[in-house]
Amino acid sequence: MAETAGADALGFVTEYPVPVPWNLDREKAASLVASSSPFVTTVAVVGGAPEEVIRIARKVRPRVVQLHGDESLEDIRQVLDGLKGTGIRVIKALRIDVDTGEALFEKTDPRKACSVLAGSGIAALIVDSKTSSRPAGTGVSLDWDLPARMVKDVDLPLILAGGLNFENVATAVAKVRPYAVDVISGVEKEPGVKDGEKMRAFVAAAKRFGCIEIREKSEDLF
Repeated sequence: MAETAGADALGFVTEYPVPVPWNLDREKAASLVASSSPFVTTVAVVGGAPEEVIRIARKVRPRVVQLHGDESLEDIRQVLDGLKGTGIRVIKALRIDVDTGEALFEKTDPRKACSVLAGSGIAALIVDSKTSSRPAGTGVSLDWDLPARMVKDVDLPLILAGGLNFENVATAVAKVRPYAVDVISGVEKEPGVKDGEKMRAFVAAAKRFGCIEIREKSEDLF
């Protein structure tokens, strides 16, 4: 359904260390990645210890690994080193607590965290929301003024996530001008069950307003 809807990338949540409705084991994720269209980017969404992330990535063989946990700068470096020579690129989610406005990272100021991560060697940065009840897929939007400033702060592809759906994604894109947008719960009938109509509407709205902005350093990410 996602490919038919026109998605540029497919995310497979693989053995995420916190219970979420979308978790796959690495064997199933590997099978889905292998059967995906060659013209769609495959992404393994992971978290946890660097050694385990590297093992999952080598098994699943996605084009991109998305670190979506509490990884430190050292953890990120270990993953980057462990995946050298595989062709697998690494992107990192910077999760921001919707209640406090603080980043879940060594630097709690989101803009300072963004700057540090931009120099870590990752291929792109995802800005996502975090609530007390769910580490991702929260359905809660960030204040878009913040990621809009982040886009201008660093020369790194910024992917906007958190509370997006087909009704608000066009506004978010116009406000933030991200490289891409990331959605999970916003295109579901119920947790873990995707809705084809919502997916098609979301992709159409995002692309109608020019979501993906090709840049010299990021043109081959998706």
